[in-house]
Order: sequence, then structure tokens, then C-alpha cells
Amino acid sequence: MHDFFAQAPPEVQRVVATESFRALSGETVEDVEAFMASLTHEEARTLGLAALTRHFGGDFKAQFEAADQDNSGTLSKAEFKRYVCKLATTCANLHVEKPGTRQLVIFSLNSAIPFVVFGFFDNSIMILGGDVVDDLIGNTFQLSTLACAAVANTFADVFGISIGNTVEAMTVRLGLPQAQLSAAQAALPLVRRIGLASGSFGILIGCIMGMAPLLFMDQDRKALKEQFSKADKEHTGALQVHMLVKVIDRAGFEKVEEAALRALLQELGILKDGTVSVKDFLDNSKKFVGAFS
Repeated sequence: MHDFFAQAPPEVQRVVATESFRALSGETVEDVEAFMASLTHEEARTLGLAALTRHFGGDFKAQFEAADQDNSGTLSKAEFKRYVCKLATTCANLHVEKPGTRQLVIFSLNSAIPFVVFGFFDNSIMILGGDVVDDLIGNTFQLSTLACAAVANTFADVFGISIGNTVEAMTVRLGLPQAQLSAAQAALPLVRRIGLASGSFGILIGCIMGMAPLLFMDQDRKALKEQFSKADKEHTGALQVHMLVKVIDRAGFEKVEEAALRALLQELGILKDGTVSVKDFLDNSKKFVGAFS
């Protein structure tokens, strides 16, 4: 017997040692068929695994232990089927023609484009939508800036996923070449890694592009808004004049006298009952910047 059979379970050693010598020493196919018919299903599956392992130069013990997932000492029909399918896939990959450089470049491009679009919309909608949500419902429900951004990001993610198929269809309509990979080539580890890397790089580029709205946002208004929210600890949506002095100072502008600020607020007609609402304050933020910067 071959050395690897010494590592097999006892019942397999017994069968192989006695029956195979007697059956395989004959010269007819009937002898071999009779030998196989004398084996139980478990023994036949184990012998089959041993033969395949020997043929492909593997380690029988390691392969058997990996296939015997329930550690029963025998191979069930499902365990043997999983082993054969895995072996068939491995063998198929060995004979698959490796995609050319041009195919891989085109595949990488086609994999990245949808993620570029998704990343762009995800970030841009979150940035723009965060301000919109804050203006529309943030003050009403006393939501923090991060909470408004989270709500906007939820809509951005849903929108990005919903247009996934549309983006892929548009990519085809643009006339971009296709990689023309076979199913076997697409399943190769190299191709899967390139697809994953391209998608990751694509979403990175898309997110960077999606930050473009930051270039056009009113940073002074944003700073005043953040400081107003921090100062409004009772979440009333309005502050008294002496608190607005602190808001303007903490937002990075020159310190203003309370009397001067009060006069400006009265001139603008937004000082009501000694307080100013966040909406009126932000709507006139440019005037504050011009007066006290």
C-alpha cells in the first residue's frame, strides 16, 4: 500500500489492505467493480478522497480532516460533495486563461466608475443636505449639527444605492469598452482583488469630488450657526444680546460692544422681546460680518 493510506481511519486501512490487493491483482474490470461494490458508501468516499489526494500530490490526512467537518471519522455525502466541488473549482482555475493587461485595465475602469458616482453623491448630498435639514427641521426639533448631517447622509446613501443600476447602464451607453471576461476569468482571485481595489479607489475619488460644495459654502455663517447652537443651551432657538456678543466673539470675529450690537439689531428690526431668533440671526449674518470684522 501507499504510505498515505497509513494515515487513513482503521476501517479504511483494513478494506484497502485486504480487498484492494485481492481485487486489483486481477486483470478484468469486473474484479475492480466487485471490489468497489463491496465497500460501504463511507469507505468508497474515503477511498475516493485518498485517490484524488494522491493524484494531485496533496496530504491525505490534512485533506480528510478538512473535509470531515463534523469530525465523525467518515465522510458524509454532503462533505464529499463539498470536497469535490472545491477541487473542481481549483482545477478549473488552473486551466483558465489569465486575462490580458488591456482586459484588466478596462475591468478596473468599469469597476471604479459606479463607485466614483456613488461617492460623489454620497458626500455632496450629505454636505448640502445637512444644511437644508438643519434649516428646515433642525431648529424645530432641536437637532444637533451631527444629527442633521446623519439624517442627510441616510438620504444620500439610499439615493446612491438606488441609482447604482442606472449608473452602470449609463456607463454602457457612454460607449466604454467592456473587458469581455468569461465567468471563469471573473472568478479568478486576481480579478476579484482588482475589482475590490478599483471600487475602493473609485469611492475615494468620488468622496473627494463630493467635498466640492465646501468651496462654495458661507463659512462665516456656518461658524456663527455652530456657536449659536452651543450657546443656546436651553434649545429655545433664540438668544439675548449679551449672549450674541459671545457668539460673535467665539466665531472668530472682532469683539463687539453689547450696545453697538443692540443698536444694529434694532436697526435691522430683528430684536424682539430682547432676543434674536437663530433664523433672523443667520439671515443677517453677512451684515454682522461686514459690521464687526
